[in-house]
Amino acid sequence: MRPPSIALRLALLFSAIAAAVFVAVGAYLYQALWQQMSERDDVALLNKVVLIRHLLASQPMPLAMPEELQMVLDNVFGQDGMQLRLTDAAGRTVVLTPAQDSHAGTPVPSWPAVPLARAPARSDIRDWQLPAGPGRAIAALARAGTAQAPLRIVIVRQRSDRLAILKRYAADLAGGLLAGTLVATVLAFAVVRRGMRPLHDVIGKANDISTQRLASRLSVDDVPAELRELGVAFNAMLDRLEEGVQRLSGFAADLAHDLRTPVNTLMMQTQVALSRPRAGGEYEALLASNVEEYERLARMIENTLFLARADHAQLALRREALDAGRELAQIADYFEMLAEDGGIELRLDARGTVHADPVLLRRAVNNLMANAVRHTPRGGHVDLVAREDGEGMRIDVRNTGTGIAPEHLGQLFERYYRADPARAEGGSSAGLGLAIVRAIMQLHGGMATATSAEGATVFTLHFPPAPRPAPAGAGGGSD
Repeated sequence: MRPPSIALRLALLFSAIAAAVFVAVGAYLYQALWQQMSERDDVALLNKVVLIRHLLASQPMPLAMPEELQMVLDNVFGQDGMQLRLTDAAGRTVVLTPAQDSHAGTPVPSWPAVPLARAPARSDIRDWQLPAGPGRAIAALARAGTAQAPLRIVIVRQRSDRLAILKRYAADLAGGLLAGTLVATVLAFAVVRRGMRPLHDVIGKANDISTQRLASRLSVDDVPAELRELGVAFNAMLDRLEEGVQRLSGFAADLAHDLRTPVNTLMMQTQVALSRPRAGGEYEALLASNVEEYERLARMIENTLFLARADHAQLALRREALDAGRELAQIADYFEMLAEDGGIELRLDARGTVHADPVLLRRAVNNLMANAVRHTPRGGHVDLVAREDGEGMRIDVRNTGTGIAPEHLGQLFERYYRADPARAEGGSSAGLGLAIVRAIMQLHGGMATATSAEGATVFTLHFPPAPRPAPAGAGGGSD
């Protein structure tokens, strides 16, 4: 099942928020209406108590005309679900007004009555469950005329009509909530769809970009602020892709060019040898020459595979604490004879400890030394220096010569890059040596740099210090 679209998700989220707000507001309004209606009912009950006390106090003699009083009270209480029960000190019912749903037979609870000396308050009103539904009641004492014994007043008001009003209000409120939520959902979906139109424009432009049109970029000035960061990141990704494709294309072209040279040499030499019968010595010379080309091809393939494994972090490092003086002395001894043959002075000044993989360290320094000896003119010198500093170990390979132009320094470590494209390298180099050096340093978490000034070129390897050991017991609990 495909996940819903972002527009639908946002529309549903907005509708849920709208529904929550509607419910909160509706609940508040319902509660406020219920509270106001309850207060009005209670105030009406209190006013009735005050009115009855006033009527009874104005009688010329104690209940001399109960029939007339009954008629008056019937007119006052014969509506709004309100009923009056008036009893004397002996508990006899003197007056009982009719109600919409009569509950004359329902016994009246013995609530405490409001004393004569005090006005009734809302705290004197009690809840009373009547046969017709819930109600509110109040009991109070009143004096009739000049009678000494007070009368007991009980006023009851049914709340069925109020509850019916609230029920209708709740039904209307629920209908309004449902309709409002549906409207909010539809409007939110329409607004979100319209608001996401710039994103569809970005998608359309992205679809137009291909490997043949990597130079195209998104216009970040025409998109909303929320999508501008996405556009900037997308353009940066396209920059990296374009650079990677260009490097890959150049790498493929250089690799094909360098592979073509030994293959053509092998083919030409073999064709010449097969053009006529030859002596056994000539065939041996041909095979010896072919072996050199095969060795060159093997080195190129090995170096390419090494770089591929390094790019995918498939090389396992075996870091050791190595004596820089001893390691570099062995490398210097290896190149000593080659330097003497070229009339080059080789100087070594190395001390300290380097934390590195010994095999990869030797390979990186060997590549730099071979490069330095190859490009140092007769009478020059090559210096191999190693020193520890606050950031780890620094190994410098310095050689004299014509130097390297500043525009080439930043690209020396690229694969198959040559500062002088017109120069044909010998069989010992295929343009991958410095790229391998950089890959080795990246595996170690360090870096390789090159500088050239005043007739001297310096290649520097920066090895980071040894990682600090983890505190004892930091990795887990004790046995």
